[in-house]
Amino acid sequence: MNAIMESISESLKGKLQSLVSYLCQVTKGFETIAVDIECANLKTAIFTLSVEARQYAEEISTKLEELNISIPLTATDQLWKKIESDIHEQAGFSKGGEIVALCNNCEIYFTKYYEDILLEYLPLKNFKDIITFQLYATRFSFMKIRLLNTLRFSTK
Repeated sequence: MNAIMESISESLKGKLQSLVSYLCQVTKGFETIAVDIECANLKTAIFTLSVEARQYAEEISTKLEELNISIPLTATDQLWKKIESDIHEQAGFSKGGEIVALCNNCEIYFTKYYEDILLEYLPLKNFKDIITFQLYATRFSFMKIRLLNTLRFSTK
């Protein structure tokens, strides 16, 4: 087990810390946004993404605790404030523009954090599988939210 702990670089630890912090930030942000949405399906999808982001942060922290590495489940909200600012700038005047901007901005950050980690050497195969699953599941969640957002404005 000590050999595995030593093979996790400081760079990887820092990237995992950043990802966990980001996941905690978006959890709160998605919950706040979902509360204001009237479309039940879209609201549920955004709440689900919030719950999954929190679960992903906990999974990463738990896996690292097995290696005696502690990463707190905290968030500074600095990145979420930037995302909110970008959403307002990019939303435009189209119906549902804020949701599209939210998905686009958040997906960029999710992808960057996860892909940066996957470029690192992860000594436990199972851990790499977890990170890979989280990345693809998150991409799918954003695709679903975009679709539901489009459908709520389509004519019947």
